[in-house]
Amino acid sequence: MQRLTRRNVLGVTVFSAAATIAAATHAGGKKFGFSDIDPSDRVPRWFSVNRFLRLSKEQVYKVDRAVRRGRGVIIEGYTRSESREIISLANKDLGAAHALLKR
Repeated sequence: MQRLTRRNVLGVTVFSAAATIAAATHAGGKKFGFSDIDPSDRVPRWFSVNRFLRLSKEQVYKVDRAVRRGRGVIIEGYTRSESREIISLANKDLGAAHALLKR
């Protein structure tokens, strides 16, 4: 049987702490807030008109979803509420939104 030394106790302590942390993060980390990343947080808060006109239908959908979830997105030259209406229109009919922005 092996003697109980400081080195052995320290090794067991460090190993058990590392195993506990690994198990907590592998379990999803929900109670620690690791998986609370919202994809709409990656949507920019400001768009120039030219940049907004270059967005694909999928990108417009992501921006619209972020706006519906409460993220304030502004299109250059428009107020927040006007931008919200334009984004909503673009999600339904991209061509109509392009025509509105090109005026």
